[in-house]
Amino acid sequence: MSVSEEKMMILKMLQEGRINSEEAAKLLEALESKKEPHHENKGFSIPKPPPRNYYDEVAKVRERINEWRRDLSKNYNQSDFDKMVDEISAKAEKFGKNVATAAFGIADKVADFVGSFIDTGAFKIFGNCVTEEEQFEAAATEGMNIELQATNGQITVKKHQEDKILITAKIRTPQENAKGALAFSNENGTVAVKLARPDTYNLSVSYDVLLPAVKFNQIALETKNGKIYVEDVASEEFVSVTKNAAIDLTGITSSRIAAETKNAKVIANYIIGRDVNIGTRNASVEIKNLKAVKLATVTANGKILLDNVQNYDSENVAELCLKTSNADIKVNMNDSEDKGYKIKAQTTFGDINLLIPNLLYRNAMRADRMSKQAEAETENYASAVQKVNVSAETTNGYIEVIK
Repeated sequence: MSVSEEKMMILKMLQEGRINSEEAAKLLEALESKKEPHHENKGFSIPKPPPRNYYDEVAKVRERINEWRRDLSKNYNQSDFDKMVDEISAKAEKFGKNVATAAFGIADKVADFVGSFIDTGAFKIFGNCVTEEEQFEAAATEGMNIELQATNGQITVKKHQEDKILITAKIRTPQENAKGALAFSNENGTVAVKLARPDTYNLSVSYDVLLPAVKFNQIALETKNGKIYVEDVASEEFVSVTKNAAIDLTGITSSRIAAETKNAKVIANYIIGRDVNIGTRNASVEIKNLKAVKLATVTANGKILLDNVQNYDSENVAELCLKTSNADIKVNMNDSEDKGYKIKAQTTFGDINLLIPNLLYRNAMRADRMSKQAEAETENYASAVQKVNVSAETTNGYIEVIK
């Protein structure tokens, strides 16, 4: 095992809590102290760089986060705020590519910081705000569309026992006529609340939505710098888009599900859908209790955690495509049935652990320099009634798939 691989193993043990930071530092120092071949060059030797200390790495990470915090707090208008958050995103992505900081979890910490700032302090950048509330109501029938557009505010959607759609909008702005910021329409089977002028700065719009227990055709939610939280809805298509804030979905049933954000995590629980697409950057994706035909999950500088996957209704194949960088991928199927598995996994500076009985490797798990890859399927794959295909790819991270 190379020194680089040994370092990754130590950092992995630290991340999982199998050793503490002091023990990790000692192990890393021991690796750094390994003697390199001595090269002489006309009477003088080339000096070696000083060893890197784990505590120094942690201190650098903390100082970098504090530096970004100070920079972000200096911005007082919307355009500068958006620009600063985008700059932080780029810095975090570059910083997260360092192997040591990836193991430390820099991406998640930066994303949590940005999200916390937006949730608790973003409105301070708007100055003295006028706050208004508007109520919108519409009768609900099967097959309707709902379209909501917010900005710098959260969208919360829940179910209630009534047979109508209730939308409460909260508008914050230093400008006059705050209610004029929104346009409401209810025609051609579509209920929509959108920004009257999408390019308006110094504006915050958030929604609290109550929906009846009917199946909609489409639910489309869009905001920025605000969280999207949805529970217990059914639709033919479900779309949620934000940035710099989390998406939290529970109890979504839809043929097509899409969730997209940036610089914040996505959490999905009890999701039923034929085609599920989840994406973010600089943050993790956590999915539990999923029924799907196809799942595509993409992030960067963040973990992918997948727990308890079932085949969708009468479909006999589940396709799981998982891709990240500088972070781990962990899949726990919680499978007690006799499903057939086909696995394709690839990583660098990490390892691959496939805890699935009766795996037959198409080729021996091989390592090409710093890259590792494995292709395998279970003995019963061809004859299995239900099949699971897993494609997992990362860099600077581990891949683990458990039956």
